[in-house]
Amino acid sequence: MSGKGPDLRTQRRPKLDAPPGSPTPFVLTVVEGPNVGVEHVIDPANPTRVLVGKSPACVFHLDDPEVSRRHASVFVRGSQLELIDLGSTNGTTVNGVLIKEAYLVGGEAVRMGATVISVKRDVPKRLVLGSATRFGRVLGQSTAMRRIFPSLERLAKTSHAVLLEGEPGTGKELVAEELHRAGVRAEGPFVVLSTSTLPPEEIVASLRPGSDIVEQARQGTLFVDELGSVPVEGQRLLAKLVAEGASDTGVRIMCATSELLDSDAYQTKFDQDLFVALLPGRLEIPRLREREGDVALLARHFWAELVAPDETPLPEDFLARFEHYAFPGNVAELAAAVAARHLQGELVSAFKHEPKPQKNVDFITDVTSRDLPFPRARELVVHEFEKRYVERVLERHGGSVAKASAASGVAHRYFQLIKARVK
Repeated sequence: MSGKGPDLRTQRRPKLDAPPGSPTPFVLTVVEGPNVGVEHVIDPANPTRVLVGKSPACVFHLDDPEVSRRHASVFVRGSQLELIDLGSTNGTTVNGVLIKEAYLVGGEAVRMGATVISVKRDVPKRLVLGSATRFGRVLGQSTAMRRIFPSLERLAKTSHAVLLEGEPGTGKELVAEELHRAGVRAEGPFVVLSTSTLPPEEIVASLRPGSDIVEQARQGTLFVDELGSVPVEGQRLLAKLVAEGASDTGVRIMCATSELLDSDAYQTKFDQDLFVALLPGRLEIPRLREREGDVALLARHFWAELVAPDETPLPEDFLARFEHYAFPGNVAELAAAVAARHLQGELVSAFKHEPKPQKNVDFITDVTSRDLPFPRARELVVHEFEKRYVERVLERHGGSVAKASAASGVAHRYFQLIKARVK
């Protein structure tokens, strides 16, 4: 009888590939309802989410009284069409099934109120993208990034308000900084309001006319991080700032959000005037897992920022390790992983070649006497502390990692990581 148990590892399923010659546009055709015959093409080159509903703000406009003002949104994501119901009154069904979110591949029938929309793939066409693989410090050679660079170029040439959407860690603040630096107000200040760290009343106070933050941003840009955290009163103040932004003495507003605000706007949980004002400058920053080929590009870029030109390049095993990783923390997580690898690599090298401490001299005194750069000296001291601490606590608990980690007040997994790096 074999001693091996069942293999419980999860195998990664291949992604649904687009048909040969992809990417493919999607054609939405109204086949039932007041707008029978109306057709809308969702172009994969367009990086903007398309709103469907009876509001004049909706690109795909329907006159159906049973359809909500902003009923749903559609967006090409990879080889599929992402459909999200925005909290509509009468709901959205796909092939008779009520949905909140669905990914369409073509051939579906979508019902909204009395309207039925046929979803089909158009004839595959060659996606025409610009040759640029960067916008300032924003890098990307993937299709997902190259399709947003032209939009960034256009937005940079205006003073219009901007709404950057995307998961945490996708680099929305960096995009905003580069829009400012490439824009008509590049000589003005770039001021950040981080709403997630402030109480609601302080956010509102910061957005009032004449506040320190508003005055600091005059003739420049005010970047409001996590727009969804701004109270409705603050949203109304922001809407006024957006309206004044075109003037020479105004403030250009750029906002970022990791939430989809359409549903809140429809349900009046979000200020309508602000939402409509932000729509023309709306742009979604792709997730790292959608940016094919960009992990290696970005990892090497982050590594180059950490090392001297003549130092060792990024180890190839690093890229191999993360080849199939989804990076839920996006670009920020990748940057942290590269920094951790650089630090651990430096430590290993340092500990192999550092001279032994002098006899009868304590370790810290020995390190500080070597005239090392502060970062290297600190790394050596921290490493030695961790090494001695782990050895002592393991000895006290008979080598049991579970007991040692519990006594140390840290998670078992984190204790294992410390133990591994101080061997």
